[in-house]
Amino acid sequence: MVEAYLKLDLAAEVLSSFGQARLPVTGSSMFPCMQPGDLLEIRRPTAPIQTGEVVVFQRHDRLVVHRVIGRTGDLLITRGDRLRYPDAPVPAAEILGCVAAIERRGRRVYPRLTFFCRIASAVLRYTEFGTRVALYSARMVRT
Repeated sequence: MVEAYLKLDLAAEVLSSFGQARLPVTGSSMFPCMQPGDLLEIRRPTAPIQTGEVVVFQRHDRLVVHRVIGRTGDLLITRGDRLRYPDAPVPAAEILGCVAAIERRGRRVYPRLTFFCRIASAVLRYTEFGTRVALYSARMVRT
């Protein structure tokens, strides 16, 4: 547990000090746009954050990578692509960075919400079994 806190603090410190970091994806809330094992290139935002961008923030002793789905004043509304409900609003000042690119199997892809990702995310939001099958398939392609 202490190791997880150290990694979190280190990642947050690198992002705030240097303005960029590369971190691996470990969860599935952004599947299929981001898959476990992908490597994220994260950069400090240089312009106001727009709806559709993928941001990184700290919540409950974890780094969270979710897409901005709305904005209310200085608060950003975020949600994982595969999740049904949005997160609690995040103050823009708490954003550590934005995902600039994703490295997957030696290729560089961008965190755009394509038509395929929109459809797949919508389906996976309502079926846990489908999510498990899709994640298993993605892992099999990696190996």
